[in-house]
Amino acid sequence: MRASKAQQQALLEVQELDTRIAQLTASRKKHPAFLALSELAGRKSDLERAAAGVSSKHADIKREQAVIENDIARIQARQEVMGQRLANGEGSAKDLVAIQHELNQMATRREKVEAQLMEVMERLETSSADMDAVKAQVAGLAADAEKARAEYKAAMGEVDVELSEKQARRANLVADMDAELLEEYEYCQKRSGLGVVAAKGRQLVGMVNALSEYEWHQINTLAEDEVYYSEDMECLIVKLAD
Repeated sequence: MRASKAQQQALLEVQELDTRIAQLTASRKKHPAFLALSELAGRKSDLERAAAGVSSKHADIKREQAVIENDIARIQARQEVMGQRLANGEGSAKDLVAIQHELNQMATRREKVEAQLMEVMERLETSSADMDAVKAQVAGLAADAEKARAEYKAAMGEVDVELSEKQARRANLVADMDAELLEEYEYCQKRSGLGVVAAKGRQLVGMVNALSEYEWHQINTLAEDEVYYSEDMECLIVKLAD
């Protein structure tokens, strides 16, 4: 592939920048504060699921309470009507006996329903306490996350500055680079993790010799404005002057 000496030097510098950017990015992810944030994020997801479950259960209990309260209200209203009829002596003696029997049944029914209501209210109280507990945990988690973020930001200050500088420098270099050359470089990076290396004499700069005699011959016969794609290493090779 054709590439001017300036383009070749730019390509090698991009490789250096990419290597350093990868190192800086890795250091950010290995910092204890980053790991703490990752753990807190996992705990947050767990708490959100727990909060959703508690909230749904609380809503179900409240609906159950409303149904029972409505039932009590209907019984009470019926008791008042029938009690008034009994007090007024409305109807025959047989009717009054029937009314009294119905009142007795309603009293028994109301007692049972009110007992149900007490049990539901106890569950509602427990559910409310559970909701408060989850909210307190969420608030505590948010405070821990804020503290971890502050620690991470302080610890990563110099790293972030260097990372920003390297990324800006890379952007400037690739903006002026031949599109086909850059595409080939990035293709190599994806395949092997390495986009380009420099060769000087019969040595790969900074690497153990991993090339066949055939490839060394191909490299040694390169023109000044050529770069070589190594099948052995799946990356581009730039030949430097001896």
